[in-house]
Amino acid sequence: MLTEIITTNAEAPVMVLFGGNPIRRQEVLLLIKEIGGINAYATLSEKEGMEKLKALPRVDLVLIGGRYSGEERTRIKTFVDQNLPGTLVTEPGYDYPYDNTAIQMDIKEKLKIR
Repeated sequence: MLTEIITTNAEAPVMVLFGGNPIRRQEVLLLIKEIGGINAYATLSEKEGMEKLKALPRVDLVLIGGRYSGEERTRIKTFVDQNLPGTLVTEPGYDYPYDNTAIQMDIKEKLKIR
């Protein structure tokens, strides 16, 4: 099962996906792969996602999936705000409809991909 997408471009945007379902994680990674030119790491829990955020030298975008509670979202966003300046957050189902097309559009917009 797909858990990450790594490009050959060292300058490519880096994205961390906080997911909760392995099947949906793969679906979202395939959506990201369709966009192209993004390094994406998908996790299945808040703990795993936070560890990934701490391990990467740079993160441009964090996607928080639909299964996360308000408390978890607040912890993730607070960590990003305090430790990853300039990193953007996208929340399908909260910021915009939880729809594959909307997810792709928001990722493209936030990462300035045409």
